[in-house]
Amino acid sequence: MKEELKNIGSYILGIGGFILILFLGILMIKGAVWVGEYLLQGLINFSWVVFAINIFILLPLAIFKKTGVVGGIGMHISSYVFGLTLWFLGLLLTYFTWGFVGIFIGLMLGGVGVIPVAMLAMIVNGDFLTLLVLVFLTVLTFGTRILGVYLAAKAEKNEDAKVYKDVEYEEID
Repeated sequence: MKEELKNIGSYILGIGGFILILFLGILMIKGAVWVGEYLLQGLINFSWVVFAINIFILLPLAIFKKTGVVGGIGMHISSYVFGLTLWFLGLLLTYFTWGFVGIFIGLMLGGVGVIPVAMLAMIVNGDFLTLLVLVFLTVLTFGTRILGVYLAAKAEKNEDAKVYKDVEYEEID
Protein backbone atom coordinates (compact mmCIF):
# COMPACT_ATOMS: atom_id res chain seq x y z
CA MET A 1 0.00 0.00 0.00
CA LYS A 2 2.83 2.38 0.90
CA GLU A 3 4.58 1.70 -2.43
CA GLU A 4 1.37 2.40 -4.38
CA LEU A 5 0.98 5.76 -2.65
CA LYS A 6 4.59 6.64 -3.58
CA ASN A 7 3.86 5.77 -7.21
CA ILE A 8 0.68 7.86 -7.21
CA GLY A 9 2.60 10.76 -5.67
CA SER A 10 5.29 10.46 -8.34
CA TYR A 11 2.67 10.52 -11.09
CA ILE A 12 0.96 13.57 -9.59
CA LEU A 13 4.33 15.33 -9.23
CA GLY A 14 5.21 14.49 -12.84
CA ILE A 15 1.89 15.77 -14.15
CA GLY A 16 2.26 18.93 -12.06
CA GLY A 17 5.77 19.49 -13.44
CA PHE A 18 4.52 19.01 -16.99
CA ILE A 19 1.68 21.50 -16.42
CA LEU A 20 4.17 23.98 -14.90
CA ILE A 21 6.50 23.69 -17.91
CA LEU A 22 3.55 24.04 -20.29
CA PHE A 23 2.31 27.10 -18.38
CA LEU A 24 5.78 28.71 -18.44
CA GLY A 25 6.02 28.03 -22.20
CA ILE A 26 2.65 29.70 -22.78
CA LEU A 27 3.75 32.69 -20.69
CA MET A 28 6.96 32.98 -22.70
CA ILE A 29 5.07 32.89 -25.99
CA LYS A 30 2.55 35.45 -24.76
CA GLY A 31 5.42 37.60 -23.51
CA ALA A 32 7.24 37.41 -26.84
CA VAL A 33 4.03 38.32 -28.67
CA TRP A 34 3.45 41.24 -26.28
CA VAL A 35 7.02 42.48 -26.77
CA GLY A 36 6.69 42.02 -30.53
CA GLU A 37 3.47 44.04 -30.68
CA TYR A 38 5.15 47.01 -29.03
CA LEU A 39 8.58 46.60 -30.59
CA LEU A 40 7.84 45.68 -34.20
CA GLN A 41 6.97 49.13 -35.56
CA GLY A 42 10.11 50.62 -34.03
CA LEU A 43 12.17 47.74 -35.44
CA ILE A 44 10.72 48.30 -38.90
CA ASN A 45 11.56 52.01 -38.74
CA PHE A 46 15.05 51.25 -37.43
CA SER A 47 15.54 48.67 -40.20
CA TRP A 48 14.81 51.33 -42.82
CA VAL A 49 17.41 53.62 -41.24
CA VAL A 50 19.95 50.79 -41.14
CA PHE A 51 19.14 49.92 -44.76
CA ALA A 52 19.86 53.53 -45.78
CA ILE A 53 23.11 53.47 -43.79
CA ASN A 54 24.10 50.27 -45.59
CA ILE A 55 23.43 51.75 -49.02
CA PHE A 56 24.82 55.26 -48.55
CA ILE A 57 27.61 54.78 -45.99
CA LEU A 58 28.75 51.17 -45.48
CA LEU A 59 28.68 50.04 -49.10
CA PRO A 60 30.85 52.98 -50.28
CA LEU A 61 33.17 52.36 -47.32
CA ALA A 62 33.55 48.75 -48.42
CA ILE A 63 34.75 49.85 -51.86
CA PHE A 64 37.91 51.54 -50.59
CA LYS A 65 40.85 49.44 -49.41
CA LYS A 66 41.50 51.27 -46.15
CA THR A 67 37.89 51.30 -44.96
CA GLY A 68 36.71 48.04 -46.53
CA VAL A 69 36.84 46.09 -43.27
CA VAL A 70 34.70 48.69 -41.49
CA GLY A 71 32.09 48.62 -44.25
CA GLY A 72 31.98 44.82 -44.32
CA ILE A 73 31.74 44.43 -40.55
CA GLY A 74 29.08 47.15 -40.38
CA MET A 75 26.99 45.35 -42.99
CA HIS A 76 27.39 42.07 -41.13
CA ILE A 77 26.22 43.66 -37.88
CA SER A 78 23.28 45.33 -39.60
CA SER A 79 22.05 41.94 -40.78
CA TYR A 80 21.12 41.15 -37.17
CA VAL A 81 18.74 44.13 -37.11
CA PHE A 82 17.04 42.77 -40.23
CA GLY A 83 16.97 39.28 -38.73
CA LEU A 84 15.37 40.47 -35.48
CA THR A 85 12.74 42.38 -37.43
CA LEU A 86 12.07 39.31 -39.57
CA TRP A 87 11.76 37.03 -36.53
CA PHE A 88 9.30 39.26 -34.70
CA LEU A 89 7.27 39.76 -37.88
CA GLY A 90 7.17 36.00 -38.44
CA LEU A 91 6.21 35.40 -34.81
CA LEU A 92 3.34 37.87 -34.88
CA LEU A 93 2.04 36.76 -38.27
CA THR A 94 2.09 33.14 -37.16
CA TYR A 95 0.42 33.93 -33.84
CA PHE A 96 -2.36 36.07 -35.31
CA THR A 97 -2.95 33.66 -38.20
CA TRP A 98 -2.63 30.20 -36.65
CA GLY A 99 -2.37 30.90 -32.90
CA PHE A 100 -0.45 28.80 -30.40
CA VAL A 101 -0.43 25.75 -32.66
CA GLY A 102 1.50 27.59 -35.36
CA ILE A 103 3.89 29.11 -32.83
CA PHE A 104 4.45 25.70 -31.22
CA ILE A 105 5.21 24.12 -34.60
CA GLY A 106 7.55 27.00 -35.45
CA LEU A 107 9.40 26.80 -32.15
CA MET A 108 9.79 23.05 -32.49
CA LEU A 109 11.64 23.77 -35.75
CA GLY A 110 14.47 25.36 -33.82
CA GLY A 111 13.01 28.75 -32.92
CA VAL A 112 13.48 30.24 -36.37
CA GLY A 113 10.72 28.02 -37.69
CA VAL A 114 8.15 30.73 -37.03
CA ILE A 115 9.34 32.40 -40.23
CA PRO A 116 8.67 29.46 -42.58
CA VAL A 117 5.41 28.80 -40.71
CA ALA A 118 4.44 32.46 -41.24
CA MET A 119 5.31 32.13 -44.94
CA LEU A 120 3.16 29.01 -45.18
CA ALA A 121 0.32 30.78 -43.36
CA MET A 122 0.50 33.69 -45.80
CA ILE A 123 0.38 31.27 -48.76
CA VAL A 124 -2.63 29.46 -47.30
CA ASN A 125 -4.40 32.78 -46.59
CA GLY A 126 -3.51 34.17 -50.01
CA ASP A 127 -1.69 37.18 -48.56
CA PHE A 128 1.09 37.24 -51.14
CA LEU A 129 2.18 40.83 -50.47
CA THR A 130 3.04 39.95 -46.87
CA LEU A 131 4.75 36.79 -48.13
CA LEU A 132 6.84 38.98 -50.43
CA VAL A 133 7.82 41.16 -47.45
CA LEU A 134 8.91 38.06 -45.51
CA VAL A 135 10.94 36.77 -48.46
CA PHE A 136 12.52 40.22 -48.97
CA LEU A 137 13.51 40.45 -45.30
CA THR A 138 14.94 36.92 -45.42
CA VAL A 139 17.04 37.72 -48.48
CA LEU A 140 18.08 41.05 -46.93
CA THR A 141 19.10 39.38 -43.67
CA PHE A 142 21.24 36.67 -45.20
CA GLY A 143 22.38 38.77 -48.14
CA THR A 144 23.84 41.53 -45.98
CA ARG A 145 25.37 38.95 -43.65
CA ILE A 146 27.12 37.10 -46.47
CA LEU A 147 28.07 40.29 -48.33
CA GLY A 148 29.44 41.86 -45.16
CA VAL A 149 31.63 38.85 -44.37
CA TYR A 150 32.80 38.68 -48.00
CA LEU A 151 33.68 42.39 -48.17
CA ALA A 152 35.44 42.37 -44.80
CA ALA A 153 37.45 39.25 -45.71
CA LYS A 154 38.37 40.71 -49.10
CA ALA A 155 39.52 43.99 -47.56
CA GLU A 156 41.49 42.16 -44.87
CA LYS A 157 43.12 39.95 -47.50
CA ASN A 158 44.10 43.04 -49.51
CA GLU A 159 45.54 44.64 -46.37
CA ASP A 160 47.50 41.49 -45.52
CA ALA A 161 48.87 41.28 -49.07
CA LYS A 162 50.02 44.89 -48.79
CA VAL A 163 51.79 44.19 -45.49
CA TYR A 164 53.61 41.14 -46.87
CA LYS A 165 54.58 43.04 -50.03
CA ASP A 166 56.27 45.75 -47.94
CA VAL A 167 58.32 43.30 -45.86
CA GLU A 168 61.89 42.70 -46.99
CA TYR A 169 63.23 39.20 -46.58
CA GLU A 170 66.80 38.28 -45.74
CA GLU A 171 68.46 35.37 -47.39
CA ILE A 172 69.71 32.71 -45.04
CA ASP A 173 72.91 30.99 -46.15
